[in-house]
Amino acid sequence: MATEQDWELVRRLVAALPEGTWTSYGDLAELIGTGPRQVGAFMRDGGVPNAYRVLTARGVVSEGFRWSDGRSGEDVPDLLRADGVKVNAKGAADQGRRMFVYDLKLLALELD
Repeated sequence: MATEQDWELVRRLVAALPEGTWTSYGDLAELIGTGPRQVGAFMRDGGVPNAYRVLTARGVVSEGFRWSDGRSGEDVPDLLRADGVKVNAKGAADQGRRMFVYDLKLLALELD
């Protein structure tokens, strides 16, 4: 079960994701030992900076993604493109720009 420290790590990591990168709910979940749905709920309710940079493993916006003001995630692909992430016509982000669990662990070390 994820602790408050784990969730704070998720918040810090997502806020620190370099421009032009993204990660998945599953990568964050694996990092802290919880499930992707729990990460999604945290992202939705936690007011996490750069939450739009967290996608499904396929690199698409989760159907459940909502901004804290209730808007849907329709603008997420445009924001990712503005960050420098290639997004195809089907809305999938370039997998080459994904930060996997290993990359997140390295980023966490840099933050400490």
